[in-house]
Amino acid sequence: MLLYGLGGMPFVVWGIFVRLFVGFHSTCFVNSACHNFGYRNVDVGDRSTNCWWVALLTFGEGWHNNHHACQSSAQFGWRWWEVDIIWLTIRVLEKLKLVANVKTAHLLNSNDVISDNESQTTKILTFPLKLKLRKHL
Repeated sequence: MLLYGLGGMPFVVWGIFVRLFVGFHSTCFVNSACHNFGYRNVDVGDRSTNCWWVALLTFGEGWHNNHHACQSSAQFGWRWWEVDIIWLTIRVLEKLKLVANVKTAHLLNSNDVISDNESQTTKILTFPLKLKLRKHL
């Protein structure tokens, strides 16, 4: 009623139906595209990948391999080039004291990094478990 009162039927269509359509299709798009295209930071035993162009379209949800590696983390972009707009929004909300106790995957300090030259991986620490982060470049 409020949307209809503010702008008529166009507000209802854009405020409800288009928003739901885009939201649901973005979720399905991440789950289909990021299991077929992209690169992997972590070997997690499935086909999930990080896909930069999906991340741009979905504000960071395209870092799907990172999500599979640490599902309860609020931060999906782990490397400097993995821009995660949703994470930046959460950080702003945290600074404004509107959210608290945000969980993230924490990378080890640079002097704590353990390299495995055979598999070209670097270990990272997440909540209770250790994962292997692949080296890029």
